Order: sequence, then structure tokens, then C-alpha cells
Amino acid sequence: MKLWLSRSEPLQTLKGVLPFCEEHSMNLTVRLTDADYNREVSVRELENMEREIRDRKLSVTCTLPYHGLALSCPDSRVMAYSREVVLEGLEIGQILGAKVAILQSGFSNHIRPNMVHEWKERFIDSLKELVAVAEDEEIVLAVKNSFEPDNEVLLEILEAVQSPWLRFCADLGHAACFSRVAPEEWVTAMKDYSICYNFHDNEGLEDEHLACGRGFVGYDGVFEAMKAADCSGSITLDVAPEDIHPSIEHLVSVGFEFEKGAMPEDTVIPVYDS
Repeated sequence: MKLWLSRSEPLQTLKGVLPFCEEHSMNLTVRLTDADYNREVSVRELENMEREIRDRKLSVTCTLPYHGLALSCPDSRVMAYSREVVLEGLEIGQILGAKVAILQSGFSNHIRPNMVHEWKERFIDSLKELVAVAEDEEIVLAVKNSFEPDNEVLLEILEAVQSPWLRFCADLGHAACFSRVAPEEWVTAMKDYSICYNFHDNEGLEDEHLACGRGFVGYDGVFEAMKAADCSGSITLDVAPEDIHPSIEHLVSVGFEFEKGAMPEDTVIPVYDS
């Protein structure tokens, strides 16, 4: 089991945290969730940031836009706009040197049970287009759980697309407060597809993004499940800056050990048989 730590940071404040990340051997998960800001930042600014990230020997993951987007909307114009915004984020991630881009599915409990199949089929169509672009850019797309009650729908989607450029990001905080399945069960069920993990905590009712160990998730059980599954990949601490060190201390206390430096490219980019 080989795991690398990342700090979650919005694009707007990314440059300011680079010295911290280098000093503490943490990589970066850049939040590209502000689509308006994404359109304002220049290519030159992005290229300068990529150069500094590379000079500091850090690796990058990005979180793609999702606010107000619907990649499986019955209105084709809404769906087309949503793909356009996600693709803008994917382009920024590529310029920054990201090797993994995290995508929220947009599933919610407002989807009636008898409409889930249609939602899934539309989402698969959108994903196939996005995965083709991601492959061209050599970025792995990782679908993340949010409001799904269990892993069934996401597993069906991953199996339907069946691409090495489409993987899974297990958000353990979301699993604790939005799903009916324990966080460690998400780890076990999705182990064949997981490439990265979002760690934060809550008390089981709201998505509070507390320090790891201060809520309901149970990272001791998560550690045992990840160890049994021999998980590897990037762990993003999606917590407030002041909660980074308490989170690391708790994770180390339950058994986690973390690799130093950038995540090797051969642990991310698919390798094809010749």
C-alpha cells in the first residue's frame, strides 16, 4: 500500500501555498470549481504556476467544476453547457500538469428511483466524450461519490465505460453523511477502480469537512479496509488549513504511512499491454 498526501486548495490561492506544500512534502489538489474565475485566469499565469509546481517537485490533481452543472440533464442544452464547463476545467488541469481530474457525477436524491436508469444512460454518454478528451490530454478522469446512497450506480457506470482512463475517487466524508454504506465498505467495493481518496470528517448529518478523527467516519476502519485492499494513490485532505496537521496526526495514529514527494507518473497513467 503506497499513499501520497495532497492539500486541497482553490486555484485562486494556489500560488501562496506552494512553499508550504514543498516544506511538508504534500502534493496539490487544485479546486477548479469557480468557473467564472477559470475564465479570467490567463494561460500565461497557469503556465507560470505549472513551472513553479514542477520546480518544487510536486504532483497535481484537480477537482473539476460542478456547481450548477448537470451532465445527465434531459435538456440537451444544459447538458452541452455542462460538458463545455467541465472541458474548460480539464484544459486548465492539463496546463497545470495534473495527471488526475476529479469529477462529481451530479447524482442526487431528487432523481426518482424509476428515472435512475435514464439518468445513468445519459451520464454514461457524457462520460464517454469526456474520457476520450482526457485520454488525449493524458489525464485520468476520476468520478467521485457525493449523494449516491450506495456504490451500485457508480460501479455500473465504471463497468459500462470500461476505460483505463476512467477511475474512481472515494470521498470518505461524503460516504459518512450522504450514503447508507459505511465509508470502509466504499473502499472495499470500489477497490478495483479507486485511484484517489478525499479525507475529511463530519458527524454523519452534514458535509462539515472537519479534521480527520473529529467525526463519524472512523479512519481506523478505513485504514484496515485500505490495507486489506492494498490501496495505492493520492489522499487529499479536504479540510481547513488549520486542520491539516491534526488530520495527519490522527491518520498516522491509526496506522497510515505516507510516501514523500511527487506521486510517480507510472502509478497514475495507464500502461497498455504490447
